[in-house]
Amino acid sequence: MSERATLTARGLARQEALIETATDLFLGKGFDAVSVDEIVAAAGGSKTNIYRQFGNKTGLFTAVVERMSQEFLSPLDQLVLGPVDLEIGLQILGRTLLGQLLTPKHIAFQRMVIASSVQFPDLMTHWYEVGPRRSQSIFRSQIEKSSGAPELAVLFHDMLVTEPVTRAMMGRPMAAEDVEAHIQSAVRLVISGV
Repeated sequence: MSERATLTARGLARQEALIETATDLFLGKGFDAVSVDEIVAAAGGSKTNIYRQFGNKTGLFTAVVERMSQEFLSPLDQLVLGPVDLEIGLQILGRTLLGQLLTPKHIAFQRMVIASSVQFPDLMTHWYEVGPRRSQSIFRSQIEKSSGAPELAVLFHDMLVTEPVTRAMMGRPMAAEDVEAHIQSAVRLVISGV
């Protein structure tokens, strides 16, 4: 996507339409089941737009994964906790992250990422760095202020995310009150570890 800076307003709008359309199609069907022709038919334009702006379908898929990873973590990235008690800070972080990860769109994204991991190992490594590793890093900054124990951030993140996300991916999502109880239990375990 090196030509992005040279695109006109119309070209940027077309690129945005391609990414949005491809996002919907990839989430709904998976990478292999979506053709370039189908993306173009739904978004408008031509195959040339995809090849010029993204290189190929894989380049467009990469743009979709990067965009969605940023979108899901944006509320966590923008969160400014300031000097709050560790317990309160972890509760806020937990609610913010799970609020994003338990949306139907993220669950579809998670399924898509897992289904594509063998075909695109480098992209999945990148997703892991900008997704889970990034959220762990945000947790680490909060935990280190209070405890000096950065390894707790990974444990807290994984303990917080695994059960609710896995259940949602299986089509058996936790009720809102159960998610809140899960957050409180994870926070209590971290606090006791500190």
